[in-house]
Amino acid sequence: MLSALRRLAGSRDSLRGQLVRGGAGSALIQVVNRLLTLSLGIVLARGLGADGYGVYAYTFALLTLLLVFAELGMPTLLVREVAAGQARRDWSGLRGVLVRALQVVFVAAVTLSAMAALVLWQRGEGMPATLRETLSWGLVLLPIAALTRAITAALRGLQHVVKAQAVEMLVRPALVILGVGFFFMFAPNMRLPQYAMAIQAGGAAVVLGAAVWLLYRYLPRPVHAAEARYQTRQWLSSAMPLTLIGGANILNNQTDILMLGFFRTPGEVGMYRVAVQGAMLVAFGLLAANTVVAPQFARLHAQDDKVRLQRLVTASARAILLAALPVALTFIIAGGTIAGWVFGPEFTKSQAPLAILAVGQLVNAAMGSVGFLLNMTGHEKDVAMTLLVTAGLNIFLNLVLIPPYGMAGAASASAVSLALWNIMLWLAVKKRIGINSTAFTINRR
Repeated sequence: MLSALRRLAGSRDSLRGQLVRGGAGSALIQVVNRLLTLSLGIVLARGLGADGYGVYAYTFALLTLLLVFAELGMPTLLVREVAAGQARRDWSGLRGVLVRALQVVFVAAVTLSAMAALVLWQRGEGMPATLRETLSWGLVLLPIAALTRAITAALRGLQHVVKAQAVEMLVRPALVILGVGFFFMFAPNMRLPQYAMAIQAGGAAVVLGAAVWLLYRYLPRPVHAAEARYQTRQWLSSAMPLTLIGGANILNNQTDILMLGFFRTPGEVGMYRVAVQGAMLVAFGLLAANTVVAPQFARLHAQDDKVRLQRLVTASARAILLAALPVALTFIIAGGTIAGWVFGPEFTKSQAPLAILAVGQLVNAAMGSVGFLLNMTGHEKDVAMTLLVTAGLNIFLNLVLIPPYGMAGAASASAVSLALWNIMLWLAVKKRIGINSTAFTINRR
């Protein structure tokens, strides 16, 4: 990836240097994060068993969905507006969007957690105690996670991508692994999903403190002294489509687990969660590239430099596809054997959903950074509409396929929806920006 970016990103200027340095750090963080996430999954799966891990996974999927409405699109808005404000040296506007975004996230997250806690208190008596307590700790985690994501998004907009990723993607899972491993080893009676979720909340609180310190340290000095200028109506208007994007995206990513939990047993949810974790490794190159190049998409588009934008998009897409191919093939051929060896014998049944999901993620990687291209160039409404369409399709397919086919049906629904999402956004990128997002573009100098 680095050699392609070095050759194609442009002349010897600051953009290339940022991409090369940031790309190396981001790629390393993504790899380590995947290893930490897998390590945590292994510890949880082996400690909780398929049923307990299923309760944990179901709660986490529900929490991820609620997080969209707690954030209200502010993290993506912050990446774009902070990057643009710094480029224009608009310190008043930068301070204004940062303050207002954090206020919105705090109020929305706390309100949502309180409302959900009230519902859980009133209607949770018939719910198994393990699930009820796990959900309660998830609601404690919700506002902490929402604020952390907003602050690290601002750091990414300020071009401190690696530091922002490190605090959220390395420190937090490392703390949770240490906490879960310690208690599971020395207190076997705590091998329950509610305790694992409580440790997640504790780790998130530590990470939030670290993120606040980093933002204070790296925020440009003129911003501290500037008088905030607010464009609340304009920001909220832009954030609403981003909220729809986030909600539809989470539905696409979590509908399978949520609906599988509704129709099937917690054990199947746990085994399917292992398949999802494995399939996500196929697209880790896409995640690494998106984090680094998203602010550069916004800058090059603002400068109307379509030639360099196309070169950057093509270089990143090729690197993404090359990284995805060997991982996908490995899981298609021997995914179940690997899952059983790593997570435990009962998880060998993850073979079919893992192979299906790996194919879907391979298509995702081949199409390039379609969603980020549109979001960073002001076409977030196209992403929102596409995601709403594919989210509806995903729900329908899960309803049809999960009852008769279980995990394989959920995986098929997700893979088909993901492929359609990518194709529709690829067409939108060509129409709106005049860019081909795939790895198969021939760049002409």
